[in-house]
Order: sequence, then structure tokens, then C-alpha cells
Amino acid sequence: MARKRDKVAVVRCAGGVAPDRCSEGCIGCGACVAACRMHAIQLDGNGVAVVDRDACIGCGLCARMCEQHIIEIVPRHQRIQVLCSNHEVGTAARQICQASCIACGACERVCTSDVVHVIDNLAIIDQQECVSCGMCATKCPRGVIHDAFGVVAGQF
Repeated sequence: MARKRDKVAVVRCAGGVAPDRCSEGCIGCGACVAACRMHAIQLDGNGVAVVDRDACIGCGLCARMCEQHIIEIVPRHQRIQVLCSNHEVGTAARQICQASCIACGACERVCTSDVVHVIDNLAIIDQQECVSCGMCATKCPRGVIHDAFGVVAGQF
């Protein structure tokens, strides 16, 4: 049995109702699924890649095969994650995907560590400085920011 590493894959796409409209999200090609030797990544009902954190060993094969470059290998302990790659703003983002960042800035305003910033219409978290309090996740109106461990539940 393969040993878990201190890294894990994260897909930067939550895949709302119409993920096929987002040119920056998961396109459901399955290249990541085929590349994963641990069978830790599958396509969900919307055709969006989802990682099983318990099975993932963080080898990075899925990230290298991702045509959209939206799979990132991060330290396993990083719990607060932005699951969006879309850079559209407001109304345009809403029309593209129900789970896209709309650059509202609520996450930025509530972050007590000043590590969440909206850059190019997308929330970005400085993971080196994040204390994983989860305030940004609870305030994100679209559920784009979430706790990978499921401890912090967003309010949408």
C-alpha cells in the first residue's frame, strides 16, 4: 500500500450547474482520472474532477495532466481553499457558474489575518500566513471558499 505524503491535490473548480460555460474551470476531460494511479480522483455528476483526500498521495500526476491547469498540489494541512479559477466579475461570473467567485470582497473584509485578497476578480489566500480560522469560508456568499476538512460550514 502506498504511503500518504504530506501533499494532496486540490481542484480549483467547484463545478456549478453549468460548468461547461466556464472556460477556466474543469472541462471534464478525464485526463486527471486516467493519470491517478491511486484512483483518488473521479468526475462528479457535473463532470468535474473531485479528489478523495484520503486516497490521494500528492504525487502530482493529475496536476501535470490537467489541460486547464486548475489542479494544484498543496500541503495536506491546508484546509481553507478557493474552489474557483474564473476571473469574471459579478453578473458575468454568476451567469457562467453558480459556484464561481463574484469578487464581492466579503472574504477579504472578514479576514482577521489580512491574507485573503481579491486579485483579478478571484479570491486568493496566502496559504503561508493563513491561520485557518474559516471566517472567509463562512462569509463567502457563493460557497467558493471552503474547509477541506468540513469543519467550517459556509452560509450560502
